[in-house]
Amino acid sequence: MRQSNAMMMRWQAARSSSTPFWCVATRYRVITYIAAVSPALLLIVLASVYPDLTRTAVPDWRPLISLADEASNRGDRYEARRLYLQVDRVAYWQKDWEGLVAAACRINKLDGVNRPNSKALSILFRASTTAERAQSRQGLTTVAKSLALLGSDQAASAVLARIQPSWPNEALSFDNLFLSGCAR
Repeated sequence: MRQSNAMMMRWQAARSSSTPFWCVATRYRVITYIAAVSPALLLIVLASVYPDLTRTAVPDWRPLISLADEASNRGDRYEARRLYLQVDRVAYWQKDWEGLVAAACRINKLDGVNRPNSKALSILFRASTTAERAQSRQGLTTVAKSLALLGSDQAASAVLARIQPSWPNEALSFDNLFLSGCAR
């Protein structure tokens, strides 16, 4: 009997000497994982509870274009170009082809020279995809007219070919607000 007690005491001594290390290591590991994951979980919970916390209101492009026109009339080309590019960004965020066409035509007016890789043409191509996504006949027609005014007749006919017969009919009217500056 004494042998079995001695063996049991030896096993308990070995167990008691190694147990605190493994328990402490496991506890620290769990605490570290919780500390690492909890901020991410908190952000996910806050984003789902308050979805409007991080969204900023996107301004309308019309006041920006009038500010840019004023800067252009004063002769401040750099400020006007910066504001026209901001109009481009805001109109793209709002998925508004009208603002994109207005920005493209005004940038063309500032640049003066039509090149195949001009900023005005790239904005107009973005306006055509925006108008196509909105299924706007007027949008694609306006983009095609502005492309034709810039001298890209082939691009204008390609844009007009994208109009689908299943799209709703809109009253086609051309506002000089959008096309001012789109000329050869």
